[in-house]
Amino acid sequence: MYPLFETIRYKNGVAENLLLHQQRVDHALMHLGANEKITLSTIIADQPYKPSIHNQVYKCRLSYDLAGNSFVEFEPYSIRNIQTISIQDIGANQYALKYSDRQWINNMMSISGTDEVIFTQDGFIKDASYANLVFYDGTNWITPSNPLLLGTRRAQLLHNGIIKHAPIQIKDLSSFSSVKLVNAMMLWEESPILDITWLNS
Repeated sequence: MYPLFETIRYKNGVAENLLLHQQRVDHALMHLGANEKITLSTIIADQPYKPSIHNQVYKCRLSYDLAGNSFVEFEPYSIRNIQTISIQDIGANQYALKYSDRQWINNMMSISGTDEVIFTQDGFIKDASYANLVFYDGTNWITPSNPLLLGTRRAQLLHNGIIKHAPIQIKDLSSFSSVKLVNAMMLWEESPILDITWLNS
């Protein structure tokens, strides 16, 4: 019923990074030819139940359609424990908009045999299954220029100069020692970091 969604970090009564989420919603609606507007701040403010436990991070999942209908869910959020990661080529699959249908992503995760994946396409690094990727070269944190999905946390980190972007190919992995997974639900300092030197061996 709701083909698109946004996942928003909600803490202490505040829906965080809302401007960037709104920009992504506006882009999706325009791209798909919708005539309606979705105003995230109004929809969230109008919810009859909003979590109030102090210092608890909640995932606010706001699902919506092209007619302006929406549905909001809140649930407590905890950061995933990622220990293993593998490389998976995604072929012709795309995920440029935040669609509710993530079946191909789920399928690739299920066959990976690891906690998380590094998706590649035509030799280029793209994304993980639930996060953008940022690689450390010993000096700088660098994210692929053309990820599957333009994440809101990624956009914020680029704007603040914390990370840089560049095209990254599979053959470039030997230049990096670790990878950080970033998404809307995790602050930069709490995002998981994985050693990837074994990928180069």
